[in-house]
Amino acid sequence: MEIRPEEAIGYWLFYSQRCVEYAFFEVLKRCCMEHSKPYVVTPPQWGILTVLFFENDGLAIGTLSQRRGFDAPTITGIVKRMEQNGLVERRHDREDRRVVKVYLTEEGREIMPSLVTAVAEFQAIMKQDISPDEEKYLIAKMQQIIANLSTVGPGTGDRFHLLPGHFYETE
Repeated sequence: MEIRPEEAIGYWLFYSQRCVEYAFFEVLKRCCMEHSKPYVVTPPQWGILTVLFFENDGLAIGTLSQRRGFDAPTITGIVKRMEQNGLVERRHDREDRRVVKVYLTEEGREIMPSLVTAVAEFQAIMKQDISPDEEKYLIAKMQQIIANLSTVGPGTGDRFHLLPGHFYETE
């Protein structure tokens, strides 16, 4: 059986994900540059900012890890870079000093409206010439692929189910 990459769903999902990731990074970078920021917000940092800004400021590293679908050491590294850029601060929990919570700083709160606008414009560009029905269909099919992949190996489905809720809505 011959499989041509350009005829495989996985190829197009991977390729489109890479295109989205690259374009998304460029949008975030441009927004930071337009506001004369000495830093660039990366897509993983955007994910953390959205959770803190829209859902709940002051979350533990473990909770952020679960919400974003990364392991705790990866989230810790991302948060450390965000802290160096003045976007967030880490504080020990008052009740349990072993728990470190992440909070938006004033800088983090100030940049969010501009980032949200830039991301909304990016979403609009991505959805150009795609009807609302086509968008719903595409999302449903991608969710079906994720569900199908949950049977591939141990833990696969557990990790993938964390991905929805990426921008604003929660599961």
